[in-house]
Amino acid sequence: MNHGSHGVKPLVRAAAGAARPWPPRTVDLPGRPPPPRRSVCCERRTVIDAEPTAPPVDDPRWQDALGRALDDPAAHVLHAQPIVELTTGFVAGYELLSRFDGPWRATPDVWFAAAQRWGANPRLQARVLGKAVAARADLPPNAFLTVNVDPHLLADDDVASVLLEQGDLSRVVLELTEHTRVDEGGRALAVLDRVRSAGALVAMDDAGTGYAGLELLLALRPDIVKLDRALITGIDADPVKRALVEVFGDLVGRMDGWILAEGVETRGELDALIGLGVPLGQGWALGRPQARMLTALPAEDAAHIRATASRVSLTGNVASLVRPAHAGRDRATAEVLLADNGQVAEVRDGSGRWVPAMTVAPSASLAEVARRAMLRPEPRRWDPLVCTDANGSVVGTVALDTLLLALCDSSGT
Repeated sequence: MNHGSHGVKPLVRAAAGAARPWPPRTVDLPGRPPPPRRSVCCERRTVIDAEPTAPPVDDPRWQDALGRALDDPAAHVLHAQPIVELTTGFVAGYELLSRFDGPWRATPDVWFAAAQRWGANPRLQARVLGKAVAARADLPPNAFLTVNVDPHLLADDDVASVLLEQGDLSRVVLELTEHTRVDEGGRALAVLDRVRSAGALVAMDDAGTGYAGLELLLALRPDIVKLDRALITGIDADPVKRALVEVFGDLVGRMDGWILAEGVETRGELDALIGLGVPLGQGWALGRPQARMLTALPAEDAAHIRATASRVSLTGNVASLVRPAHAGRDRATAEVLLADNGQVAEVRDGSGRWVPAMTVAPSASLAEVARRAMLRPEPRRWDPLVCTDANGSVVGTVALDTLLLALCDSSGT
């Protein structure tokens, strides 16, 4: 499924993950050509090799191909591409991406377009969501998964029921894949409200692709915003792209969301994003989609991310000020009160009273967090802050006097 920024940039939440062996990296190496440029946002969307080229989606032969994909479990599977925390190198989550084994060569985008043409899209997307919800059983600790869904299909009974029959949707992120009005009647928005209440997060794909996307972003206030690959490609050599990413980071941070860069394919792009304080990244430079959830980068790649983040200077972020705090639902014992869906609700202030909680990211800059804290209503300005990771888990609390002293020290005053 952030709040503040990393370093001196007001960009979003950090995340944490676990660690296990990872396959060979795919970053550019001397003497080896880079991998072909392919959009991660279309990986939903990528392909296995088959024989002939697919016919147009209006061709009736698609009906048989779609029927087989829906009836044969081996004909449609989900692969997991890692989402990496760009300060620690930990794998924080995964995007689940469709793979089809059909009679011809076609990207998953074409399969979903054909499903839409022949009336099979609700059934196909309901199947994807069902598999994704079940895949939580394979998630490593402190990790989340994202799954694509066309938002207008949330108004479909078959699609909605897959989600609404779940009492707990924690660690699931619904990634909305179209930038149109969700629905006129409000049914899909009502479903989104209910799945959020059950613990799910909402992500918006391809941010930065036009006015319609910005309009949807402001209407939905997503928990995660995925930057379009067009903003990421060549960002290490393009100061205008870097400025746009900073603008998006500031906007999403003010909405208390995370920012995630997708389509990261080169070491240069990766380093530029770390330097900007973008907390989450996804792409071939970090790991390709795999049939299994492999949970760690190679040690040398994770070490590179940590070293680069250190050079960018983490001394001015919130993580250094966090005090451990007990989180729970029992007011008698907890310091941070959790709602029934596991999300942070309240925090004890210095006098022991319960007050509404403002959450911040471990990677948030001191200046941005101080600014946000001082913009609260006057009686609440000195209430403690709650630091949470990308899954919403409580890392600890931050006292305002500690924050302001650290801010003074960092500015040399």
